[in-house]
Amino acid sequence: MSSSPILDERVLQKAKLIADMIASSEEVARFKQAEEKMKRHPDAQALLFNVKALRNRYSQTSLRLGDDHPEAIKAKEAFEAVVDQLEQIPVVEQFQAAQMELNDLLQGITKIVALTMEGFHVEWGKSDEVTASCGSGGCGGGCSAKGCAV
Repeated sequence: MSSSPILDERVLQKAKLIADMIASSEEVARFKQAEEKMKRHPDAQALLFNVKALRNRYSQTSLRLGDDHPEAIKAKEAFEAVVDQLEQIPVVEQFQAAQMELNDLLQGITKIVALTMEGFHVEWGKSDEVTASCGSGGCGGGCSAKGCAV
């Protein structure tokens, strides 16, 4: 089954438009700003390097010896201690918050696309929540339409 090159081009153009809109969103701006702060914070960078090394050590040790082995437990504790130190740095907290906001935006977009493809009527509410209905009118999420209990 081949698709129309014209239709594909229209879809790709719309995808590019959406990508441009996402790139110019406040969420992306906050994320990039927080990311730059993280890159310029020497303590955060050093701890991130240690977190990666300790995560690998813990992962390898637990795979090789099992999660309950004293060496694996020791590696996990060392990893968690450095993560705790890292999370005490304000720029790390800001970065994590910005990352979550951007992730929420992207998940919301994905949800809208998926629900629309399934034939749901999708609306963006005042509380920044995506709501969907089957479009049959008045089912309140209780109808038997395929996947309607959204």
